[in-house]
Amino acid sequence: MEGASNTPGYRGTTTGHVVLWTLGFAATAALTSQHQESALALMLPLMIWAATCFPALWFALALILCTLFGLATIQQSTSSIASEHSLILHVLLLIMLAVSLYVRLLLGYRSRLEADLEQAVGERTRELKVRNQELTDEIYVREQAERSFRRSARHYRALLETTSNPIILLDRDFKVSQWNGAAEELFGYSRDDAVGRNFIQSFIPAGHQDDFAWTINKIRSSTLWRESIEIGVADFSGEPHTVLWNINRLEGEDDLEQSELILIGQDISEIRETQDRLHFLAHYDTLTGTANRRLFEDRCNQAMARCQRYGHSCALITLDIDHFKRINDTLGHDAGDELLQEMVQRLRDAIRGEDTIARLGGDEFAVLLNQVKGADGCEKVARNILASLTHPVSVQQGELVITSSLGITLAPQDGLNYETLLKNADMAMYRAKKAGRNNIQFFNQSMNREIQKQLRVEQELGDAVRDGLLDLYYQPVVDIEHGQIQELEALLRWHHARDGLKTPADFLDVAEQTGQLLEIGEWVYYNACLQARAVQAMHERPTPVSINLSARQYHHPMLIEQLARIIDDTGIDPGLLRIEVDEAILAERLEGAMNVLTELNNLGVVLVLDRFGRGLSSVRFLRDLPFKQVKIDRSLVKDIPEGRNSCAIVRTLVTLAREMGLTVIASGVENDEQLQFLRSINCELVQGHRLCSPVPSSELAELFRQRRDGHSFHAGIQYELLTTTEP
Repeated sequence: MEGASNTPGYRGTTTGHVVLWTLGFAATAALTSQHQESALALMLPLMIWAATCFPALWFALALILCTLFGLATIQQSTSSIASEHSLILHVLLLIMLAVSLYVRLLLGYRSRLEADLEQAVGERTRELKVRNQELTDEIYVREQAERSFRRSARHYRALLETTSNPIILLDRDFKVSQWNGAAEELFGYSRDDAVGRNFIQSFIPAGHQDDFAWTINKIRSSTLWRESIEIGVADFSGEPHTVLWNINRLEGEDDLEQSELILIGQDISEIRETQDRLHFLAHYDTLTGTANRRLFEDRCNQAMARCQRYGHSCALITLDIDHFKRINDTLGHDAGDELLQEMVQRLRDAIRGEDTIARLGGDEFAVLLNQVKGADGCEKVARNILASLTHPVSVQQGELVITSSLGITLAPQDGLNYETLLKNADMAMYRAKKAGRNNIQFFNQSMNREIQKQLRVEQELGDAVRDGLLDLYYQPVVDIEHGQIQELEALLRWHHARDGLKTPADFLDVAEQTGQLLEIGEWVYYNACLQARAVQAMHERPTPVSINLSARQYHHPMLIEQLARIIDDTGIDPGLLRIEVDEAILAERLEGAMNVLTELNNLGVVLVLDRFGRGLSSVRFLRDLPFKQVKIDRSLVKDIPEGRNSCAIVRTLVTLAREMGLTVIASGVENDEQLQFLRSINCELVQGHRLCSPVPSSELAELFRQRRDGHSFHAGIQYELLTTTEP
């Protein structure tokens, strides 16, 4: 077996030692027969060698082998030598064995000592390595901690000096011990000037010092570590700032009363301004600064709750400026805005501070009067408002004199619901406008019945449009000399299931207020154009059809496109269409009328000035606008021939129109006297019940047939198919 011995204290190679020992043992054996003593003496160093070089197993085998060999040698020599000599051999053998064992024991003890010493040295070495590593780690950690501390200190200084937030450190007496650059910018004090000052007394406004001190004491006297407080402060220039202070107690202080505080401020002035702006936009009108609908509704609900709780009354007033749209259109929106602002200021002067003004939209305002003394007290305030508004108002373009219409409703008499009261006040204001404007109307239940009727008409009218209950009737316009039909006027009718045939006077106001008029108007245009094509086949000559244009239709931005599309879809010759425009519509906005009428004229239709002579601007309209025909207002025709003034006006209008190359139509002819007068002043065309009442489209063929058979309108042929006040 090759390899180093695994027994401590032994050196060399075991196999080599065994071979050498065996050779020595063989040499000893060779001496056995002649020199037993020398052989035994030689065995002693061999055994000592074996004891020192062999492992325990090999040493035991060598010891046994030598012992057997020694005994065999002694036994062999017993017969030939004296007993004394045999005793010497035994003694030598015992000495050899004893010395070998002793040497082996000494070597084993030495090996154990070496092993123990090596183990102790190893353990101590490992312990020293561990301690050395721990010391190295501790040194590294301390170095890292120092570097981290230095880095944190640099970061703290950089943060302290570069942050835009003021950071202030206070000691237990509220004195400043640290003061960064942002604090210098805010308060205008350098660090040297600020350190040592009492922060509350020196930098907090007197009105907030108690709150600030209370907050700090709250932190110091409780387990709270931080608290926030919003304080308004002024910088060194006097400009106000809103600052949110986050107050933090520094940790590690056993005595809370003696702990230091760090104050981190955040200038939230812009945030608060934005919030205030958003709150203002959400609750107030930007132009006038009055409450908007949302805030006004909340104020009204609070007022009505107080009425119920304490038993007193409040009033809601709605008002607007009469003809405000005309002011806006003629003087411009800037003048209109100035007028509204001045109106609000006068309203504020006319009411109490606890009352509320709201702008509901456009020129419509509402006023909430708290704790009024019934209708008499409310009327007194309303009269003051009217009186204040009638004074001239100065705007950039000059002075304006305005009037207003006021509607008033009382709570709890008229209701305790905001929507109900607002609706009641609106109805009363509408009644004030109908009564002549610039006056006051209180709500009463008859108005409610009227509005209910309007709502019913609105619903039924919508059903009529959908169910095809609308119809067109036609009234001829006749040549006064020959009784020939020159054109037809399309008139709208409603076949009502309960009330029978309705004229536009029964429902057009409601349709205009609800916006249904635009849909109805488009229906009238389309069907009138379709039926106008059919009319051409009934009559021997081209027969134009005229259509009335309402104010809402006239101001609709898509009017021209709508008419152009209908003309194209129906294939009607636009020269056979007459568009009648009421003089009152043009009076509201003459500047814009030119563009609309020019575009209508470009479509190829013929423009008719309806109710000619009713206003003061008729001549100007004829001069500036592209009209081809004029229709004299029936209120003037009604008074002839008895009314001298009316006769003079009609004669003048006919003469003027003829001189300007315009065709004149007199509407509302009811008797022979009127017809004779109009013939005498050379009025070309006439229209009215004296000649023919409106007929449905299904009766037009019969109308034209009778005319071809020689029947004359002058002979009194009437189509009394309905009773109407239409011209």
